[in-house]
Amino acid sequence: MEITNQTLPKSRLKYLAKLTAVETDQQFEHATTHLAASVKLPGFRAGKAPKGLARQRLGTAAVREEASSLAVRLAWQEIIKELKVIPIEDPVVTIVTFEEGKAAELMFEFDVRPEVKVGDWQKISIKPGTESQVTDEDVAKLISSLSQGHASMMMKLEPAAPGDKMEITFDGSIGHVRKDKLSSKHFPLILGQGTTIPGFDDQLAGLKKGDEKTFSLKFPKDHFDKELAGQEAEFKVVVDEVFSVILPALDAEFAHKFGHDTPKQLEEAIREDLVRQRSEEAFTTQKAKWLAEFEAKVTVDVPASLIAAEVERSREAWRSFLQERHLNETEWLKSRELTLEGMKKDWQKAGEASVKIGLGLAEVAKELKKELGSNDEFQALLDELVKKAIVSPESQTPKTKSKPKK
Repeated sequence: MEITNQTLPKSRLKYLAKLTAVETDQQFEHATTHLAASVKLPGFRAGKAPKGLARQRLGTAAVREEASSLAVRLAWQEIIKELKVIPIEDPVVTIVTFEEGKAAELMFEFDVRPEVKVGDWQKISIKPGTESQVTDEDVAKLISSLSQGHASMMMKLEPAAPGDKMEITFDGSIGHVRKDKLSSKHFPLILGQGTTIPGFDDQLAGLKKGDEKTFSLKFPKDHFDKELAGQEAEFKVVVDEVFSVILPALDAEFAHKFGHDTPKQLEEAIREDLVRQRSEEAFTTQKAKWLAEFEAKVTVDVPASLIAAEVERSREAWRSFLQERHLNETEWLKSRELTLEGMKKDWQKAGEASVKIGLGLAEVAKELKKELGSNDEFQALLDELVKKAIVSPESQTPKTKSKPKK
């Protein structure tokens, strides 16, 4: 068997295996012997029929398919012996020619682990993050949110006032055409919290159970839904229910609900949690800056198969996102003026960057003699590198030379 190879772009190899006519016939012989073992013919025990009769029963196509499979397996074993790099996918096999009594050619194409070079990554430096301070107002807002979540409701017949909970049924239309996305039944909201478009809550103030109202509002020009941005919509609203919201007292009993003995301890725990969250957010920003600089230092011919795997992961994550929220793919794309083709290009770009960074970090890990056997170990190494790259304010301040004494 003669084996030749060719290096293709994107860390891909092509191998051509050539079999002589004798070697091809040997594979047909092995295939016939293997398949004949399962052939049953009248007058013969299973597998004991003459090969000629067994082959007639099997048919030419079945024998050729088995023979070519045996030839592919044999050729791949020979290719593996020659390889000095690691394949990262199963080969794509093409049967160029394969006929009994003739020389045959089998072609194999596959991606291999690419050569990776990482520049002077040790010189990457990141400025310290500027995390925002946690204020008393921040803590109060979170406590208020917790209080709202444990509030009790009392139905009321009086007009709704700010702070009351309402359930409304409404239909929204643009240009006299009803829009499902602007319509809902028994929609809950706390009046005055501003969870709807600007002006919507104002139109509901003073309404009581059973009241109906029709009004028009204009969506902000920077609204996230491009189809609605800047459009004027007409709403027909029916008030289903109005409730007084009775907030719990902020006492020891309330604190116990969250595992603390006193309201003061609850406040301190919330403050600590907010500080930690903002610190993590600041570090995430620093990490993104470090990764951008690190990617630029990685030189590698990224295999297409690795990028394709990343693109598929992004596609599946997006589809799961839509399914969990019962969103239609076409409508979601249209509302954001996006196309699936455009998203694929974004996934492709992000996928290539992700692969480059992953391969680069693997090289750094080898240099540092660290194991990367799991995602946790990968993230731990990344965090370690980013923390080392953060320049302290002291090191940024230029040192002044002291003047010699006279």
